Amino acid sequence: MRIFVFTATRFPEGMAATKRIYCYAKGWKAAGIDTEVLICRNIGADDGRMSYEGRKGDLTYKYIVNQKYSKNSLKRKIDWFFLDFFCCIPYIWKHLKRNDIAYVYIYNNILQILLITIAKIKGAKLVRETCEHPSALGGSGKIQALYRWIEYHLLFPKYDGFIPISRELDNFVKKYKSKKAQTLIVPILVEDNDTIDVSKRASLYDVPYIIHTGTMLEQKDSISTILKAFAKYKETNNDKLRLVFTGQHANDKCSYIPTIKKLGIEKWVDLRGLVSEEEVTILQHYAAMSIVYKSDNLQTRNCFPTKLGEVLMGGIPVITTNVGDANLYLKNRENAIIVKDGSIEELCDSIVYLMTNPAVAKSIGEKGTLIAKIHFNPISQGKRMVELFKKI
Repeated sequence: MRIFVFTATRFPEGMAATKRIYCYAKGWKAAGIDTEVLICRNIGADDGRMSYEGRKGDLTYKYIVNQKYSKNSLKRKIDWFFLDFFCCIPYIWKHLKRNDIAYVYIYNNILQILLITIAKIKGAKLVRETCEHPSALGGSGKIQALYRWIEYHLLFPKYDGFIPISRELDNFVKKYKSKKAQTLIVPILVEDNDTIDVSKRASLYDVPYIIHTGTMLEQKDSISTILKAFAKYKETNNDKLRLVFTGQHANDKCSYIPTIKKLGIEKWVDLRGLVSEEEVTILQHYAAMSIVYKSDNLQTRNCFPTKLGEVLMGGIPVITTNVGDANLYLKNRENAIIVKDGSIEELCDSIVYLMTNPAVAKSIGEKGTLIAKIHFNPISQGKRMVELFKKI
């Protein structure tokens, strides 16, 4: 048995999906199963190359889009939605064998149909990644509704297994899967990054700061709530606490700049943009706290934020909300600060609490790390998944 991960995300460097795939592969490899990541979209070819392949640790990856990256915008859209996937067929047909696992980490119906068809003919088994609610991704309207209806009612029943990230998603897939299909809830996975010795690196700030890494999307990250709570904190606390953002949206074109200026906190907010993994690690290590704020909506109820696992593993005291499965593992004021969704006042008070109780904040951070190492461990979770694959 081999595991082929089919994805349309960047690899080996990327965002949450990239990190989750790598953690999976690390766990599967430790359980003795060879894994290859196959990227089915020309998303990494910024330099115009047709495809590339390589290794990350023990993991082999390959871009199997055998066509040139077009400079024509219309052609790129056609490639993005259709041609990239069809160009992958020869490679998939040649390499996917009987009893291999085709691990589908993609939401595009066209590629799902192609993979399902080839897997059924070749005798491979199909497992679907479910770390987001598909209906929370993309637009709305009749076309989108039809698109998802096809996925749920016609494609989901063809899978042999599902890996949902939360109880909500487990209940969701059980509505549409076949009776024989298996499910296994696997929470967020986080690596223990011991490759960077932060003890030998100085902090990038000489004042306390709150760190927020990753996306700055309102639906997922509730940035406006974080900014309002920080502004409220600054109204009554004349200290040097800063609010630091990193990620692709944290730049001079950030959509939140008008809000930051309106709140009068621009001199306390830093938008550092995309930074290296090393810099993120250093920033997280020395941070006073992190805020992973999830408002209650379809996407946040079903997902499990990667950034939450990362800051817990990093030993940072974290403030989060009472939304989603994170609360199965976390206890308020023991290994995290958990606030009620929608309460700016409570979020502000929590910032004050951590700033005025440094010993408690340190203890919360240390206990949060223990939770991450026990429950979000790629090795132990990978073993559970391989047992499921063998059963399938």
